[in-house]
Amino acid sequence: MMKATPATIFILSVLLSGLGHAQQTVSAEADHAVQSVNHQEDTPAQQRIASAERQLKSDAKKVQAYNELAIAYLQRARETADVAYLNDADSALARGLKLDAEDFQLQRTQVALMLARHEYVRAKDRATVLNKRTPDDVMTYGYLAEAEIALGQYPEAETNAQWMLNMRPNNIPGLVIGAKLRTLYGDAHGAIEFLSLAYSETSPTEVEDLAWIENQIASIQIESGQTDAAEQALAQADQLFPHYVRTMETLARLRMMQHRLGDAVTLWSTASKIDSDPDVLYEMARSLEAARDSINARLAYAAFEKQASSPEGATDEARLDLIRMYAANSSTAAHALTLAQQEIAARQDVWTLDAYAWALYANAQYQDAYDALQKAIAVGIQNAQIFDHAGHIALKLNHSADAAKYFLLCIQTNPISVYAVDARKSSGLTDAVNSQEVQAASATPVATPAVVTDSATTTSIGLGTGNISPPFSPVPEALLTPHPTSTEHSIRSAQAAVTRSPKDANAYASLGAAYFQHARETGDVSDYRLAEESLLKSLDLVSADFSADAALSTMAEVCMGEHRFPDAIAYAQKALSLGTGDISPFAIIGDAYADMGVYDKAAIAYGRLTPRDMTLSPRAAYARDSRLSYLKFIYGDTAAAISLMNKAVTEGIEAQLPSENLAWLYYELGEFFTQAGDSASADAAYLAALKTHPGDYRALAALGKLRANNGRYAEAILLYQKAIAVVPMPIFISELGDLYAKSGNQAEAQKQYQLVEYIGLLGHINQVLHNRDLALFYVDHDMKLSEALDLAHKELEVRQDVYTWDALAWALYKNGKFAEASEASDKALKYKTRDALLLFHAGMIAERMGQPEQARNEFKQALAINPHFNLLYADAAQQRITILDTQVTSLEGPINHAR
Repeated sequence: MMKATPATIFILSVLLSGLGHAQQTVSAEADHAVQSVNHQEDTPAQQRIASAERQLKSDAKKVQAYNELAIAYLQRARETADVAYLNDADSALARGLKLDAEDFQLQRTQVALMLARHEYVRAKDRATVLNKRTPDDVMTYGYLAEAEIALGQYPEAETNAQWMLNMRPNNIPGLVIGAKLRTLYGDAHGAIEFLSLAYSETSPTEVEDLAWIENQIASIQIESGQTDAAEQALAQADQLFPHYVRTMETLARLRMMQHRLGDAVTLWSTASKIDSDPDVLYEMARSLEAARDSINARLAYAAFEKQASSPEGATDEARLDLIRMYAANSSTAAHALTLAQQEIAARQDVWTLDAYAWALYANAQYQDAYDALQKAIAVGIQNAQIFDHAGHIALKLNHSADAAKYFLLCIQTNPISVYAVDARKSSGLTDAVNSQEVQAASATPVATPAVVTDSATTTSIGLGTGNISPPFSPVPEALLTPHPTSTEHSIRSAQAAVTRSPKDANAYASLGAAYFQHARETGDVSDYRLAEESLLKSLDLVSADFSADAALSTMAEVCMGEHRFPDAIAYAQKALSLGTGDISPFAIIGDAYADMGVYDKAAIAYGRLTPRDMTLSPRAAYARDSRLSYLKFIYGDTAAAISLMNKAVTEGIEAQLPSENLAWLYYELGEFFTQAGDSASADAAYLAALKTHPGDYRALAALGKLRANNGRYAEAILLYQKAIAVVPMPIFISELGDLYAKSGNQAEAQKQYQLVEYIGLLGHINQVLHNRDLALFYVDHDMKLSEALDLAHKELEVRQDVYTWDALAWALYKNGKFAEASEASDKALKYKTRDALLLFHAGMIAERMGQPEQARNEFKQALAINPHFNLLYADAAQQRITILDTQVTSLEGPINHAR
C-alpha cells in the first residue's frame, strides 16, 4: 500500500510561496552568505532557515521573514521526518501573527501546518475561509484539495485541483495533487506522467523536492509491480538527496516486494531511528515477521502498538496499521472494529474504508464490510491489497463470481505482491493462468512462488551418457508450505510455566528445548540464542544434580547448531558426569567429533551408545544407527549407509519421533540415495520427508536440486523458491541463481547471487554457519577468490572434516595454488568417500598437476557414481574426459604410425 502521507503540502508551500526565489530579495551580503551555505552543502531547507534567520536578525519585525522561516521548518520536517520542526514552524507563525494577526501569508501557512499535523477538518475549514477571502490564490485551492483527499472527498478535491491547473497551467503543486488523484482513480500511467512533468518543472537546486517526486513515482511503480523502474527512480532520488529518509522507506518497501527481507529489515531499522512515525515500526515488524525473526518481530509490534496507541505519537497511517494488526487476531478483532469506527467517523478515504472493511470482516460483519469496501473500489483505485480484501469478503458472502473477479484484479494489479500470492491460493487460479503476469513483472523470485513456464527447460544438462531423466513424482501443493506443529504450543506452555514459577529449573530447561526444536524446524538461528538464554537460566538454578541432565544435553545440541563443537563436547561430558544413566550425550559427542573431522573419536563415542547386556529402545537405536550410517558413507560404503539409515527410519517411526526429526531421517536417506545415483529412490525419500513434515526446507531444496540436476528446471525453480521462503539458506539461494543462469535468465541469477552474500555475512552466527558455503559460492562463480580462500582457512580452524578439506582444496585450486590444493584434496579423499563432487574437484586439481590419467579416472568415478551429480559440473566432467581422451589419442597416434 502506498503510504498516505501529507508530505505534498510541504512541496506546495515552498514552490508557490515565492520562497524558492528568496535569494533574489536578500541583500548582496546575505546572498554571499547563501553561497557559502551552498558550498557547505546544507540542505535546501537549512539554507532557507539560515536565510530567514539572517533577515530577522537584521529586522526582527519583518513579518514575511517569519512566514519564510515557518515554511522552511515545514520543509525541514519533510527532509528529516522530525516532527519537532513542526513546533518550530508553529512558533515562527505565532511570532509573525503577533506582529500582524491578519497577514494572509501567515494564515495560509497555518493551514499548511494543520495539514502537516493531520488536522484535516480544521485545515479545510480555515482554507475555505481564506479561499473566500482571496479567491484567486492558487495555493489555497491546493490546501483545500489536500484536506479533501485526506478526508475522502475526492470530487471536491478534483474540482479544486482543476482550479489550480486552470489558473496556472502546469504549476507544480497542481500537478502533484493531480497525480495523487489519478493514482486514486486507477490511472497509474497518468499519475507518473503528471509527476514527471512536475519533476521537469522543478528547479535543479531543489534537490529534496526532486528526490521527493522520484519517491512518489517509485511508490506508484512498486504498487504496480514495476520493481526495476522503481529501483531506477530511487537510485536517482538517492543521488539527488543522499540519506533521505523518504528514499530509505520507499526502498524498504521495494525490498519487501522483492523479498529481500534482510535489506528491508536493515532499512526499516535505520529509518525508525530517524522517522518517529509508528508506521515505520509497523513496517519493520512486518519485514521481521516475513524474515521469520519472530522474536524481534514481536518486539517491534509491541513498540509499534505502544506508540500507535498514544494520542501524541499516532499518525493516520499508524492508526490504520493498528486496526490491521488487531484485525489479524481474533482476540483483538473487536478492538480493531472500535478503532475503525472512530477513524471512519473522521474520514472516508479509500485506505480508511479498506481498514474499516477489514475490521468488519474480522468481526464476521461481512455484508457491512462488503458495502464499505465497495465505496473504496467505486473511486477507481487499482490496489492489490484492496482487491484481495474484496475477494475474501465476497467469498464469505458466497459471491463466488465477485470473489473470482477481485482475486484476478488483485493478481493483475500487482502480480508479485503478497496479496497476489494470497489471491492465487484463495481463488484456486492455476499458475499457468498467471504466468504471463508474473513473468512480465520484474521481481526477485524469492518474493513469491513465481511461476516458471516449461520454456525454461529448453536448455538441458546433456551429459551425453545416454541416461534418461527419471519420472519424478509430482509434489502435492499441500506439502509445499509448513504446517503448524506442536512446538509453538510447547513454547507458549513453557513460557507460562516460567512466568508462574521463575525458580523452576525444569521449566526453563523445557523452554530451552522448545526453542531449540523450533530452530530445527524453521532454521531461525535466533532461536538458538533464546534457547541458550533459557538453558543457562536453568543451569544457574540447578547444575549439579540429575535434574540438570536435560538442560546440559540440550545446551550441547544448541552448541552443535551454532558450530561450537568444543563447547558441545564439554556440555555433553558434563551431562554424562551427572551419572543419570542416560548415555544419549555420547551421540552429541560423536556428532561434534564427526563435524570436526575426527572420525575415529566419533566412532568411539557412537560405540558407547550400545552398552553391553542392554536392549536398546527404538529411540536409542535410531540415534545410534543414523549416526553410524553417516560414518559408513564417509568411509566409502554408501550401500551400508543406506541400509543403516533405512533401519534408523524404521526405528524412528517406532520411537514416534517429532515430525521434523523423522523428516530429517528421510532427508538423510535421500541424500545417500542421491550420492548413489539412485534418483528415483532419492525422490521417494525426500517426498516422504515432506509428507512427514510438510514444508520441510531441506526436503524442498533437495527435491529442487534433484530436478535441477536432471534438467527439470521449471519444477526446480518453484521448489527452491518454496524452500527459500521457509529458510533463506545461502546455499539454496546460490543454487537457485545457478538455475536461473542455466535457464538464460542472468538478471534473476545476479539478484540471487547478491542475496547469497548478504545473508551469508548477516550477523556473527551466519558468518560462522555459512563460511564454507560462502567460500564455495565465491569459487564456483569465480569471484572474490582471495576472500574465498580466507573463508576456507577460517572454516578449517573450526573443523577438519572431508568437506572442509575439499572446500579448501577447491579454493586453493581457483587461486592457482595447485600443489597445496592437491594436498588438501588428498585429505578430503583420505577415507575413500564416494562423493561425486569431491572426485570432480580432485580430477580438476590432478589435471592441473600434470596427472591426466588420475584426473580421467576421478572424472569417470564421479559420473559412474551419479551422472547427474551437479548442475554446474556434471557436464564439465564429461567434457574433461573427452578432452583428456583426445589428448591421449593425439599423443599415441604418431607412435602407432611409426610402428
